[in-house]
Amino acid sequence: MDEATSTSLVGDGRRPPPSERRTRALDAFIDLVLERGARPRPEEVAERADVSIASLYRYFTDLDELRRDATARLVERYPELFVISKIGTGQRRARIASFTAARLALHETLHPLQLLARESSRSDPSARHHVDDSRSAMADQIRRHFDAELRTLTPTNREATVATIAALTSVESWEQFRRSHDRTPAQTRRAWNDALDRILPMAGPCSSAAE
Repeated sequence: MDEATSTSLVGDGRRPPPSERRTRALDAFIDLVLERGARPRPEEVAERADVSIASLYRYFTDLDELRRDATARLVERYPELFVISKIGTGQRRARIASFTAARLALHETLHPLQLLARESSRSDPSARHHVDDSRSAMADQIRRHFDAELRTLTPTNREATVATIAALTSVESWEQFRRSHDRTPAQTRRAWNDALDRILPMAGPCSSAAE
């Protein structure tokens, strides 16, 4: 397709600026992955975004950059999936429920892209860095949301509990529950709720036990 003959014009007949077309390409990549669960070909991204393949390669130095930038674009498109409502507030069981609901909504919506990022991180250092940053941010949410319980533990046990909760509610865990064991979203959420209820200590005075 030649952009000179593209019908995607702004209201006054001009073509959208490069920044807008670049964003369209990112959104096209995201939509195709979510629809198909697999990495699309560059020609498919260009066609969905209504840009030429030559322009696509002007906007992105390579396909890895397109995928990495699309992953970052997710936060702009789905900001509600990356936050926990009223983080750190409410009774223990209510906080457990709001946490697992948030993680389940994230994975149910974006798992094709999350799994693609995980796969890419094995060979792409930049992708691995992004995955590590994402995991670090999600671990920090756990620390904040369950501070009342975690503060009762020694530093070593606190971080071990954070790591356990992160692993239990990760996209890899979601994949096991939903695909390998054919659990429904409701069954998965109940299992996570019950597990977190057992893993988290009751809130109370800070433990002085030796590590």
